[in-house]
Amino acid sequence: MIASASKRSIIDRMVGAALLEPEPYQEAALAPSIRTQAILVVIVSSIAVGLGSLGAGPVGFVLGAIAGLAGWGVYVFAAYRVAIARFQVPPSATIWGSTWRVLALASTPRLFLVFTLVPGIGFLVGLAVHAWLLITTVSALRPALDLDTRPTIIVALSGWLPMFLLWALVWLLI
Repeated sequence: MIASASKRSIIDRMVGAALLEPEPYQEAALAPSIRTQAILVVIVSSIAVGLGSLGAGPVGFVLGAIAGLAGWGVYVFAAYRVAIARFQVPPSATIWGSTWRVLALASTPRLFLVFTLVPGIGFLVGLAVHAWLLITTVSALRPALDLDTRPTIIVALSGWLPMFLLWALVWLLI
């Protein structure tokens, strides 16, 4: 599995992550070598958030992209903190690295937030994408934190909820 980690393309990992395949998440949890791909997923998905906010003009794009990046940061930090505080996951650089890499891949569905620009259905698209994101988050956190299903869902919700609320606030303001 890890031997093939360097051979998979970013597109392969993103599609696999979006389709809830376990391999991309296992690779992200165990192979720090994919950190560049993980960072690119976050940047590109944050740009998609900005593009989805273009209805408010260039300011909407900038605010959307910044909110996308900030929301992702809050998402990762909150999930990591809850895992440590509530479920005794040992705090370490390895666990932190695994957490942010898997959650970077789990943010692949955010690419579809570009379609929030479509009048009449934009907000519904955003809701659907964030529901999908919650599901990918649960799938991503299991190999990174080695938790059972119920604790994984709680950790996922603790990271996802602040990000979702930030997205909804920005979407409503612009």
